[in-house]
Amino acid sequence: MLVSVIIPCYNVEAYIEECIASVLSQSHSETEIICVDNNSSDRTAAILDEQAAKHPGKVRVLQELKKGASAARNKGLSAAAGAWIQFLDADDLLLPEKIKHQLGIISGNSNITFVAAACIRQTVDGKQTTVTIRTKDPFKSLYTTKLGNTCANMFNAAQLKSIGGWNENIRSSQESDLMFRLLKNGAVITDDNVPLTVIRERASGQISQGDPKRNWMQYIALRVEIIDYLKTNRKEYFEKEKDFYYQNLFSQVRTLAKYDLESAALVFKDNFEAGFTPSAGGGFSPYAVLFRVFGFRGAERIKGMFSKLKP
Repeated sequence: MLVSVIIPCYNVEAYIEECIASVLSQSHSETEIICVDNNSSDRTAAILDEQAAKHPGKVRVLQELKKGASAARNKGLSAAAGAWIQFLDADDLLLPEKIKHQLGIISGNSNITFVAAACIRQTVDGKQTTVTIRTKDPFKSLYTTKLGNTCANMFNAAQLKSIGGWNENIRSSQESDLMFRLLKNGAVITDDNVPLTVIRERASGQISQGDPKRNWMQYIALRVEIIDYLKTNRKEYFEKEKDFYYQNLFSQVRTLAKYDLESAALVFKDNFEAGFTPSAGGGFSPYAVLFRVFGFRGAERIKGMFSKLKP
């Protein structure tokens, strides 16, 4: 079975050869590697051309002028011949059994939309941590970022194309948006808690290191969209689980408040009913007392003044 490996590339001269080598080393040999250069200004494009010449028929190089990894991934998706898609960021790695292992899980079941998989996260200094997934309740898992990620998961090409691929209009939370649209489309998910993808942290150049306020606003906006969808389309389920969703949303709004209290206060006002109370986690919560007395904005201001006050 042919698997298309799509690698968006932007100024990754220090990483791309090792990334491609990790795909060439796969025990499942039926792969095509589609590298999409996205306006690189370093030697990335030259290295890609060298790799294509060194591995003719195996490595292809495309160009995408529209900025952003989502546009580059969509360019690769439009050219992909494989029935299954492995997205891979240029600074990440696949362990040798990754693709074969996940194809074994799929076992020819074309109804599966994607494999949600664990991964290994590696810090700049080389420390590795395994990140597991949960798929028993896909909406909860997506909501709490426990449904895998872009590079650990493997996707059904036809079903990706049926929803129009990646959303090129957002700059963060792209993978959550993609999986949410797949879920709304009736996605069938299978899980894989064997970590065979290495997600490497970079010292600079990653979107999460850019504009934290913007990224948290997008993160929260998608969670609000999930809540609205569940309210309308899965009413009974949401009534049973709404405290879970709102308590988690509140936690994210508090994180946004660290970067922009006024924006966080507006998000709180627009999305929480009167009478909402933050969870005390089964015990006494000084923050919950502050919240009841001073409201969201006041509690956050006081919390900021006394940073050692426990939530």
